[in-house]
Amino acid sequence: MPDSLMSAQRPIRKAVPRTGERSRTYAIPCSAGFRDQVTELAQQRGVSIADLARAILLTVPEATVNAAPDPGEPPAHEREEVTLLSGASKGRVLRRKPRLQVRLQPGLAVVQLRRALGLAVAMARGDHVVALEAPAARGKQADRIKALEEELERLRLMLSAVAFEPLKDGVRTRMQALYVLGFPADAQPDARALKARYRMLAMIFHPDSPQGDTLRMGQLNAARDLLRL
Repeated sequence: MPDSLMSAQRPIRKAVPRTGERSRTYAIPCSAGFRDQVTELAQQRGVSIADLARAILLTVPEATVNAAPDPGEPPAHEREEVTLLSGASKGRVLRRKPRLQVRLQPGLAVVQLRRALGLAVAMARGDHVVALEAPAARGKQADRIKALEEELERLRLMLSAVAFEPLKDGVRTRMQALYVLGFPADAQPDARALKARYRMLAMIFHPDSPQGDTLRMGQLNAARDLLRL
């Protein structure tokens, strides 16, 4: 049986969201050529790759997305070299499959996202035309979009409240570590509170998140190490 037919018939496995998870990062293996097409389209539209996928998922019927051709994973010989920028393995060079990386709501399947992005590329070229959702369904989608926009604004306000100004000389003292974690200099938080605050800020400033900040993430890790969390 041809690979394309097998792919079309293979059931889509959706990720199971963790409790309280509002968004997650998806790594989407794909050929370098497809990755470049998607990246170029996003740049032309002035949006992120996640926005491209979100637009298709919100406006195109799910059955249409799931029936669309899967651009597929990269060939076995196609690998790229990536240098890790943070963490214990910083500077290490890895060989991995070419990929696209997006941050979206939990519960989606990687193959579903790849098909959605493939549809976006095909529609932009005029190679594919799809019927959008019925008016009633579009009304529901509009409500979802409004709710997402409100949630985004709430998250932006939260981010502005917890963002810290990076220290010029890095984190060297306990007082500086507490500052980076958002505690007053004379605070005496226990290990549980410190770990919880670190995890919350790491979700915000991790380079893979929409608000990713390598410098702030590095200082968060330095604070964690200094406080021995």
